[in-house]
Amino acid sequence: MSTNFCLIGGDLRTFYLAKILAREKHEVKLYGFDKLEKFKECEKYDEMIKTSSNIVLPIPFSKDNQYVNMPFSNKNIATRELFYYLENKNIFVGNMHQELKEELHRKHNQVIDFMQKEEFAILNAIPTAEATIEIILKNTNKILQNSNCLIMGFGRIGKVLAYKLKGLSTKVTCMTTNEIEKAWAIAYGYETTKIENSQKNCTKLKQYDIIINTIPKIILKEELKEIKKETLVIDLASKPYGIDRKIAEQEKLNFIEALGLPRKISTGDISKIYERYYKTICMRKNEQ
Repeated sequence: MSTNFCLIGGDLRTFYLAKILAREKHEVKLYGFDKLEKFKECEKYDEMIKTSSNIVLPIPFSKDNQYVNMPFSNKNIATRELFYYLENKNIFVGNMHQELKEELHRKHNQVIDFMQKEEFAILNAIPTAEATIEIILKNTNKILQNSNCLIMGFGRIGKVLAYKLKGLSTKVTCMTTNEIEKAWAIAYGYETTKIENSQKNCTKLKQYDIIINTIPKIILKEELKEIKKETLVIDLASKPYGIDRKIAEQEKLNFIEALGLPRKISTGDISKIYERYYKTICMRKNEQ
């Protein structure tokens, strides 16, 4: 059954989602990609919204909660301006601030945050892990085999990343944040350490060739002074991050901030991830 979709802003993931939906014979309207080739680009997004039941917004929705995330457009849409037109709609979005969601709910919208759907978040960890490995290969002189790698955090990304690195014969140690994470890491055969151990005995950090953080909480500050200068330090976590940027810069560490990796992967991979995104939308529609 054909359904109408209005897609506003976002990165290439949204752009290719529009193509997937159109291929599936849905009515698709797109806004916020004027820097790219035209794909039924509409001039007025408010008119698009009026004639669409399903509104797909960016992942993440906004970087400052003031304007919609639209990196491929020369236009800007203020959040409040957009919300004025959103009423009685099915809204699909990712990483939207809770206060904004509540505001949409008050206008009788159904808000589906994909990043809170476990199945989507797990699949989203795959391109993050693979892109991280690419960063490692490009920014270190050591081969991965037998390199000592510390992964801070053993959530979705930590699990997938540890699995892939171990498959490349990397010696993986997982810094766990609770006993459940520790139990899973041990079950998978990884070495484990606690946050407290690295903070109390920071000289142990010297043993690692690669340190990757996935925890959105400052973990390493003064401890960074004990890290070898050639050690590659990667922070994947969103604000407030896990690595103190100022100290990393002062110590002239080989540090890389790697945020939002799924949106930076190749076109083909984006398309595959969004095929699953599309299926999730259809599943939601069938449940109604």
